[in-house]
Amino acid sequence: MINPFGAMYLRPGNLWKSFAVKRLRTEMVNGYAVDSYADTGIYVTGVLAEATANQSDMRKHLWDQDQHSLTHTLVAVGKVGLKKGDFLTVGERTFLVLLVDDVGALGIANLVYLEERNDVK
Repeated sequence: MINPFGAMYLRPGNLWKSFAVKRLRTEMVNGYAVDSYADTGIYVTGVLAEATANQSDMRKHLWDQDQHSLTHTLVAVGKVGLKKGDFLTVGERTFLVLLVDDVGALGIANLVYLEERNDVK
């Protein structure tokens, strides 16, 4: 819906997305370890936003490097149960979890720092 003033109107709830969580699983096949990502059945609901260069600069000390591939942030409500290295998928998009920050350590909201991956489906 577009309002008469030219700006787009989003109703509350349009920003919320549901992400499927995939976690790394290691199996032994013929004596060799084979890594694969398996669907956990867990869904995380939150609001996805692109990370600004300022946010990337503020967080680069966490990874001990000058630049980092932080591309998006996800604000999720409640305990999410995500770990570093998990993949979140929504539609045709896939995101790698870089860091999960429990804001205020109260379990009310979490900031999840993500890297969008185009090479993984």
